[in-house]
Amino acid sequence: MRNTPLFAGLSEADCIALQQRAHPRTFAEGENLFTQGDSADALFVITKGRVKVWRASEDGGALTLTLLSRGQPIGTLGAAEDRRNHATATAVTPVEAMAWPIEALRQLMETSAPLAANILRTVTNYAEQLIERLEEMASVPVEQRIARTLLRMARRAYGEETADGCELPLSRQDLADLTSATLPTVSRIMSRWRMKRLIAGTRGRVKLLNLDALARIAERPPT
Repeated sequence: MRNTPLFAGLSEADCIALQQRAHPRTFAEGENLFTQGDSADALFVITKGRVKVWRASEDGGALTLTLLSRGQPIGTLGAAEDRRNHATATAVTPVEAMAWPIEALRQLMETSAPLAANILRTVTNYAEQLIERLEEMASVPVEQRIARTLLRMARRAYGEETADGCELPLSRQDLADLTSATLPTVSRIMSRWRMKRLIAGTRGRVKLLNLDALARIAERPPT
């Protein structure tokens, strides 16, 4: 827990106070941690498993906003401002998390400037990620978007380091959702990368074999 951004720079007393108010929660695969439109009444930090954060559109579709894993906080917007959940968080795998009631967390924020700063920083980071994604959708080719997404997920420790690269628990559908691309397009690009030995993996997992080559694609689309 001390490695989560929520605890960064906190005093020992603040850490103890935060831990004392935490409640362990478990969620089955497919269960929602919270639902879009409901009152934002808790903040979670994932301790085990993976979570998809997504938003339902007016036409009945679903937009995947991000995928999160161990150590990452969810629900910080409710802590920063009294509002309803702007999205739904669903357990992709069985999930274990620590939860804080929003009111208890706000009381701690009033006496701990570092905690309040950590909450604000997390909200800002998520907002920056969404802005970056919108910019990419408007002006960046699909192949470049996929490379950037894979590298971002690797940097955020969503996957696991291996002897020959980094393995991410991502399906082709996950990548299509995260890059706002079609599944056939993602499949075609990833098949080409597999032939070039840039990636490997099995169903539902992607192993990044050549990070330098993917970084070059991420910087500019291949000709």
